[in-house]
Amino acid sequence: MRIDWFHLRKTFDSYDASRRSFRSPCLGLLDFSASIRAGVTVILGPKGAGKTTLLRLTAMVSVPDDGRIIYQWGEQKSYVWSKGNATAGSSFLTELKGKISYVPVHCRWETDMTVEKAFLYEAQLKRVMNPRRKSAEIVAKWGLAGFRRSFVSELSGGAFKRFLLAHSLLVDPSIWILDEPTEGLDELGKKLLWRELRSNPQGRITMIATEKDMELAEAADDLILMEAGACRRIGKKKYLAASVPEGTVAAWYQAMQAFANLRHFR
Repeated sequence: MRIDWFHLRKTFDSYDASRRSFRSPCLGLLDFSASIRAGVTVILGPKGAGKTTLLRLTAMVSVPDDGRIIYQWGEQKSYVWSKGNATAGSSFLTELKGKISYVPVHCRWETDMTVEKAFLYEAQLKRVMNPRRKSAEIVAKWGLAGFRRSFVSELSGGAFKRFLLAHSLLVDPSIWILDEPTEGLDELGKKLLWRELRSNPQGRITMIATEKDMELAEAADDLILMEAGACRRIGKKKYLAASVPEGTVAAWYQAMQAFANLRHFR
């Protein structure tokens, strides 16, 4: 299984709160091209590098202005996500979206369901085998048993973030996409997330974008470094981290940022 990004371009209007108006289009992605295979890929880069834009496009929440994304399952089946396919309403969209779970950095749930019912409803909707058992297992696994009868809208802080992560795994996604997953996550949640990443099922592509959590980045198999909407570096974590004396992702990322600042200064 793999994902190929070909010459993606995306711009969007940003809102200027001080002037209460939209500013000229901002760059999201500029000719972004790269490929990843099954495993955990962590996407690094400063604020505004295009990380969230890339995740939204890959999760099919947003449509590229130009370029395409190809999702390849083995040698027999592939899907293409592009502006042309989105507007044409291709029949593959429902099938492909069913393979993807996306957890944005900020999310609100307006529902009158309890945690227990929210999981059961999703499991039944997605035709998960043994929905009650599956729901109960994942509630227990993510430390939410004590919140089973709490309303989802009443959850806050770490419990709500754990709910979002657990809910996204209910259907065993082939592609799991997380934007800053440790933001607002409690210590229990971080331990459970780390355990999930280390046991990433064979064949699953997990994509994580983070700006500051270098400890989480150590769970990566592969790293992508983004800058100004483009892919600056991509490679195996063990090789990239080995290129700096400390041998850590944090040290490698710091070195790359220092080099970028020196280059811009020149």
